[in-house]
Amino acid sequence: MSHFIALSDLKNREVTKGITLDFFHTEHLTVAFTTLKAGREIPLHHHIHEAIDIVIEGELQMQVGETNGVLKRGMISNVPSNIPHQAQAITDCRVITVFYPLREDLKKGAGLPATAAVRELAAEQ
Repeated sequence: MSHFIALSDLKNREVTKGITLDFFHTEHLTVAFTTLKAGREIPLHHHIHEAIDIVIEGELQMQVGETNGVLKRGMISNVPSNIPHQAQAITDCRVITVFYPLREDLKKGAGLPATAAVRELAAEQ
């Protein structure tokens, strides 16, 4: 792995209509770059990974456990391991998510998440 990565070199794959994703891995972390068009939703799901979401553009409605909030540019959510969470883009959004430990499901196979939430999104197409 290179110590320096240009965001322009990432593939930005479409997971489902209106949501693109790319990522890279370190030894212990996965860093994901996601774009969501206004109105697109990541359905309620959970995983073993801790995650922080950093909104770098737009507004994102999130539910983490029983807590709801709107994240705007420069805000961060903290998603503990195995806590149900979901998100919906209020406006077009760009989000950086850091996962610990690294997402083996993203590292293997086709490279797209195998979570039930993403399978649900793909089924909508």
